[in-house]
Parts: sequence; C-alpha cells; structure tokens
Amino acid sequence: MNSIQMLSSVLGLAFASGVNLYASVLVVGLGIRFGWLTGLPGDLDTLASPLVLIPAGVMYFLEFFADKIPYVSVAWDSIHTFIRPLGGAALALASTAKLSPEVQALAMLAGGTVALGAHSTKMGYRLIAHASPEPVSDSIFSVAEDVGVVGLVLLTYQHPQIAAAVIAVLILGVALVLPLILRLLNFAFHGLRGRVASFFVPGEFDVSDMPVTVPCFARNIRGVPGMRAGTLTLGPTRAQFAYRGWRPRVIPLDASAVVVKRGLLFDTVETPGWSVYVAKDSRASVAQGDGPLASSSRIATSSSGSSS
Repeated sequence: MNSIQMLSSVLGLAFASGVNLYASVLVVGLGIRFGWLTGLPGDLDTLASPLVLIPAGVMYFLEFFADKIPYVSVAWDSIHTFIRPLGGAALALASTAKLSPEVQALAMLAGGTVALGAHSTKMGYRLIAHASPEPVSDSIFSVAEDVGVVGLVLLTYQHPQIAAAVIAVLILGVALVLPLILRLLNFAFHGLRGRVASFFVPGEFDVSDMPVTVPCFARNIRGVPGMRAGTLTLGPTRAQFAYRGWRPRVIPLDASAVVVKRGLLFDTVETPGWSVYVAKDSRASVAQGDGPLASSSRIATSSSGSSS
C-alpha cells in the first residue's frame, strides 16, 4: 500500500468516524467480512469480528433514532465529543499497526484531530438547525450524514486517489468554518450551563433594571460575527455591545423599544435594529451601573433628577 492509500485510509476513516463512528466501523467490518473490501492496511481486519460488529450495530441503531429527535440529537452529540475523536484515533492506529511507532503516533494525532474537527462541524450545523427545531430537518441531516459516511469509507478503500482529494476539500472546509463552529459550541455550552445555574439563582434578566451590563452573544448586530461572545451595556435610551476580536471593539446601539423574549436556554433582548442572546443565569452576572455607558446614563439620570 502506497503513501496516498495509507493517508486516505487514516484521514478518510477518521473524518467519517467524527461524523458517525458506529456507521464507519460497521461499513469497514461488514465490508471485510463479506469480501466487499480487501487488502486493508494494518489491523483493520479486527473490525470484522462479531465482538466488534454486534456492539457497533446496537450503537448505530440507537444513534439512528437519537439523531432524528430535536434536542436529543444535540445531547447525543455532546456525549460523543469524547468518544468520536478517540474512535478516530484508534482506527488511525489500527490502520498503521504494521508501521513504525513514530508513524503510528503521528497517525493517532492526525486521526483524533480530524475526527474532532468533523464532529465539531457536525455539532455546529446541528445547533444552527435547532434555531427552529422540528423532526424533518433532523431526519434529513441524519440520513445525509449516514449516506456520506458510507460513501466516504467506500471511496477511501476503492478509489484512494479520488478520496484523498475529497478529504482534502472536506478538511479545508472544516478549517474555514471552524471559527463559527467554535463560537456556536461556546454559545451552546453557556446556554446549558446557564439553564442549570438558573435553577439556583432567583429572578430573570429585566430591562427595568437599567442601566445594566450583562454577558451575551450577538444574534443580529451589524458588523459583528454571529454568536460572538461579548458584553451588552444597556441604558434607558442608548446601549453598546463590546467584544474582543483582533482588537477590542465597541458597537453603539439604539436602546429604544427594548423587548425581552424568554426562551428555554437563552433570553433574547432585541429592538428593531439589533438583538442578542442572554444566558438564563444572567441575574448572577448582571452588574448594575457598570461600564462607561451605564455610568454616563446613571449620571445623566441623577442630573435630571437633581434639576427637577
């Protein structure tokens, strides 16, 4: 087996594992067992054992249905944040079992990294789809993933040169969307943590507390990347969104007609011109009168009260 075939085996199987580990194991294992795939590298023949195929089949059966249920699919993917990269690394090791220890170590690192990138991308677009959760979109995504995994694994071992080009494009695509994916994962983590913490923190975010400063995520602010973590300072008539990119930035906002919409994980603070997401534990982090805008608003309010 030449270097292109080996590289395709390591990276192709790792990428497929990051999307659906159990389907990847089943395709390779059944392909070896029934003679669809031959001459595979390393110790991948182990996947044809019933001791591997039966548990993989059971887990794929569970994932097949879990992936098609809104919110359950996100919980399932969250659990597999640790499982899929480890699976990708293990399959990369099995693919290079007959090579030098140095190559095996590099293959494990590459396999785990590629699997983690594929998994993170999957979680990211699933979170986007859950903006309006309903079973149809989850089912479509899940079936497309399964078909893609089967196709990628078969292509990897039947046409490794073509597979290498496809895998390179997939990895490049993951790298390009990675900043958005990381913001989405950070957003989801804060939402889940905030939901749990809110059970122990009384009260909710209330615009009547103005001026306030609260951590939030940009939902619709001109010039700010979606789901960018930052801080909203909200005054009676003015507001600002501050965040750190390559350099700190402060975006002035109009605070007239502010509305708060309650949600399961986040509250949405919005006006006709902008909107942000605020985690459910915001009461614990609200700092009244904090920040330059809040301070100026407080001074202005005090001055008007004194003059009256």
